[in-house]
This record gives sequence, C-alpha cells and structure tokens, in this order.
Amino acid sequence: MKTNNVCVDNKGTGREAALGEVDSFCDSLALSSSEKLRLRLLAEEALGMTATISGEFNAEFWLEGDKTQCRLCLSASMKMTSEKRQALLGASTSGRNSAYCGVMDRVREEMEIYWLSIEEAAEDSTGVDYGVETLIGFDGKTDYKTPKDWKLSEYRGSVARQTDSERIAAWDELEKSIVANLADEITVGIRNSKVELVITKSIASA
Repeated sequence: MKTNNVCVDNKGTGREAALGEVDSFCDSLALSSSEKLRLRLLAEEALGMTATISGEFNAEFWLEGDKTQCRLCLSASMKMTSEKRQALLGASTSGRNSAYCGVMDRVREEMEIYWLSIEEAAEDSTGVDYGVETLIGFDGKTDYKTPKDWKLSEYRGSVARQTDSERIAAWDELEKSIVANLADEITVGIRNSKVELVITKSIASA
C-alpha cells in the first residue's frame, strides 16, 4: 500500500500530517505497537533532518510497502542560493564537514550536495568537477558527472575499512544513531531532477 503524499518543508509545515500518515499506514496493516513506534521514530528523524536545511526547501513525504517491508520516502526540491552554493563547494572540496554530529547530518549534507550537482549540471553539461568524489562518487556513464546514490550500507562498509582515529569517531556515530540502528537501508539519490531520500525498514512478523 501507499499513503497519501504530504507536503513538508524545513519550517515544520506538514510534520503532524506526515506523522499521521505513519500511524494510518501502521493501523491499516495492523502492525504491532513496537513496529509502529520504530516507524514513527524513523519518520521523526527524517522530518527533523529537514528542519536543519537552510534555504527554500519543499518536499513530499509518503510511506509505501506491506507487512514485510516499509519505505519512508522524501522527494525534495530546494532553491539554491549563491551563498549556499559557495558553502557546499567549500564543504565538498575537503570531502568532510566538521559540523557533522550524526548520521542524519550526513544524509542532509548528501542531499544538499546533490542539489548543487543538479544545478551545476543544468548550467554546464560539458563535465563539472564538484570535488566530491570521495564523498559521493560518480557514475562515469553520463555526459556530465552525476553523483551516484549514497547508501548507508556502503558508508558503513567504508567506515569498517578505515584504520585511523576518524574510523573510531565515525563508528561511534553509527553505533549511537537511532536511524542507523533501526533502518535496513538509507538511500539518497537524484530522481527526475529531485533529490529523493528513502529509508527502508523490514517489518518483524508478529
């Protein structure tokens, strides 16, 4: 099944309606109270992350799935300002952001970098180097550089392969993250000129 789409933004518009769709989804499928709580926590984390995005941000939120698996989806667009562009370029050049304090901050950063890539690609299709290869990677099959999907599973694997002190901090971040421990997968990618966030969660049988 699929719920209604709810319009949300970074000012809190639509938050309660979105959480109401989570409750309706769980009730329609007669999910257990514990699964309902987990899905609400994931939705709250996703919606809370949107509140940290600066600029003009608008998105549609919905859930889809069945009694075995649920996907929480955000399909978002954002008006890119010159100030935002410079900030993102500065962060992407180093491949890291000292303001990170959790997994959802990383997701937010990925989404913002993707908006930047959409705008840059529209302006210059001859091949723009965004300086974020180590952050999101690229698909070499396109005429211009398009970032591939960022996935929690791949990020977790990359952290496991690191050996320095940054690995310890990143692994600690993963261990403490509610969303990283509840979700089976988190994917950020570009879909039809919009940035889409999908959080996938398996549903435990009653």
